[in-house]
Amino acid sequence: MFKVAPYLTYIQDYIDVDTLSTTTYGESTFAQLRFANHDSRIYGVDGTGKVTIWNDHKFGQGEFTGVLRYLHGERLDDGTGLYQMMPLNALLGLEERLKQWTAGIRLQAVDRKSDVDPRRFEQQTPGYVLLGAHLGYQRGRVAITGGCDNLLNKAYELPLGGVNFDDFMASGWLSQIRPLTGRGRSVYIGLSFRY
Repeated sequence: MFKVAPYLTYIQDYIDVDTLSTTTYGESTFAQLRFANHDSRIYGVDGTGKVTIWNDHKFGQGEFTGVLRYLHGERLDDGTGLYQMMPLNALLGLEERLKQWTAGIRLQAVDRKSDVDPRRFEQQTPGYVLLGAHLGYQRGRVAITGGCDNLLNKAYELPLGGVNFDDFMASGWLSQIRPLTGRGRSVYIGLSFRY
């Protein structure tokens, strides 16, 4: 299965902002903004796919899945980027099902965020790749699941996470404000009951 869904949206009077003034604290600049309507355009493509790699009584069923997303938004009056647009990203997974067991690994890749909103001094972020794994067992109505996100404990900055204002204030408002960092290695376990 493979599906591609491109889209293009023209927005008349998109709710955006205009800059009234700017001020600098240490190495960071902030803006005083006012809501304003501006014509804008958002376009992109979503691609999804799934393929069965093996399907055997002895080895169970193995599936490869993938999702690819691209999004771009811009104001039409000056061509600058819209706020909070996710950069190119992909999610790839390999999942195995054998009787009551499921297991899988997934890879999340996010491109660097360089198309930012200059009015809000939106932060650029570098790209990153995260690895995760999960395992589950179901018997009747009871299921137990567990897994680990960011298995390699990679440090990364969230492209849509905003800024880390706490660290900036801790520096006495003197340092460069930075994007908010993502979660480190995270282990989870869950128990569910269907009725």
